[in-house]
Amino acid sequence: MNKDLELWISRAVDKENFKGFEVKIDGQTKKSDGFVGEVIFVTVEGETKDCQTKTLKLALKLSKDGEVLRDDFGEGVFQQEMYTYDEIFPVFEAFQKQKKIQDPFKSYPKCYKCLKIYKKDVIVFENLRAAGYELHDKLKCMNLPHTRTVLKEYAKLHALAFALKDQNPEVFSTLVDGCTDDLFLEYLKKPKFQESIKDSFQQGVNILKKYDDDNLAAKYAKLTTDGVDRLIELFEEKNDQNVINHGDCWNNNFMFQYKDANKDSPSSVMILDWQISNLRSPAFDLAYFLYATSTNYPGTFQNLLKEYHDDLTDFLVQLGSSPDLFTFENLLEHWKKWSYFGVTFVPFVLKFSYASDEVLPDFSASKHEDDISEMMKFAVTDDQLYYKRLKSIIEHYELPS
Repeated sequence: MNKDLELWISRAVDKENFKGFEVKIDGQTKKSDGFVGEVIFVTVEGETKDCQTKTLKLALKLSKDGEVLRDDFGEGVFQQEMYTYDEIFPVFEAFQKQKKIQDPFKSYPKCYKCLKIYKKDVIVFENLRAAGYELHDKLKCMNLPHTRTVLKEYAKLHALAFALKDQNPEVFSTLVDGCTDDLFLEYLKKPKFQESIKDSFQQGVNILKKYDDDNLAAKYAKLTTDGVDRLIELFEEKNDQNVINHGDCWNNNFMFQYKDANKDSPSSVMILDWQISNLRSPAFDLAYFLYATSTNYPGTFQNLLKEYHDDLTDFLVQLGSSPDLFTFENLLEHWKKWSYFGVTFVPFVLKFSYASDEVLPDFSASKHEDDISEMMKFAVTDDQLYYKRLKSIIEHYELPS
């Protein structure tokens, strides 16, 4: 047993009343499953001080080794996720408890401890797999029940931020001030990362042409002209209706639980990976999530936005704030801007779904800052499935007149 691992677990379970315990490693993620972190699954079993047998199923999320990865963006993403669990979520929980909310926003795994160690960051969570949660197949679009389950939780998250800012502006401001700089924007400004984004734009155009979709290829080429500059402008724009959001809304950051063997309709969802959470438009999460996971249903986006807004309004009222803080008209204005982010950036994200493990990059192997951006220029393995998703995304999006 790795001595460091034993020490981390000992610190994480210091409030669990163990007199002694043993640790068994149950498995870990592949290098390609996490790009700045890896996860080790363990079982902790022992006896408590009152002589009771106790078992914990834990997941330890560790920052990957590699000076370049850590210096480039690895350390910042772990800092933000730790801050979210240590500072933001406790404030949200206390606020909801004060308001006596019956069905609160709590769609994130229990965090036992965030540990910042020299050149290594460790976050110890409950093991959601052991609790019956599972990932949705990243090669398939989410159906409407899955989509609605996530949007309902996003509505609560965003409503919490609106209500806290409305009723306790100083507390909200303090939370925002403690966030790291917007890592999305920071990376968008790196010349080498811009190259990899532009490369993904061109890959998209080429795949559309390969399948004789010349009109859509021309539309996507037009959409992505000056695309990086337009994305930077979006992220730099200040708005009084920005909220603390999730930030990383692709398929593998949601785990679903089901009441029975029928996996069509989940009973609950857990939202993972809060490392790029920041102050942004609510429509950022919506555009990212809908375009990344639900593009089989682009014709329903307007209805889904309305359902999301109804849930947000309802939760705002429960929290004691006015629905006028963010009207449906406000949402549509935000969506009009941020849907551009969804249609241009999400195809880059989807590359990670449609590439084999052999192709996916291992960022910890990078020796130089430029290596990470070069590694992101990989090609998709299954370009037919990727083409179908890309086609649906671009067909749905309306070019400004």
